[in-house]
Amino acid sequence: MKTWLFLVPIVMIGCTETGNQRADQVGHTAVGQSMARAKDEVCMENLRQIRAAIVIAMTNADETPPGSLAELRLPAEMIVDPIDKKPYTYDASTGNVKCDHPGHKKY
Repeated sequence: MKTWLFLVPIVMIGCTETGNQRADQVGHTAVGQSMARAKDEVCMENLRQIRAAIVIAMTNADETPPGSLAELRLPAEMIVDPIDKKPYTYDASTGNVKCDHPGHKKY
């Protein structure tokens, strides 16, 4: 019986609605918003690694960006946004890559 009383507050925290301050309105509970924030971090890290791979590809070749992100041979899950699974936007003429998910445009 003591264990049951201990678990009730934990379950209640995960189910409580919170005011959603996210631009994409993902996550309606405290746990859901925490998971969305973790995916935001994954998105930022993916973009950082993709940009580093583009720089490396440009130094090894004739200093022009790759024609597509597929040319970098990165894992498929790395070239899509972790929340909505849409591919990142890549401009082959400049080598710029960005995420179009609401709230991720500044990454």
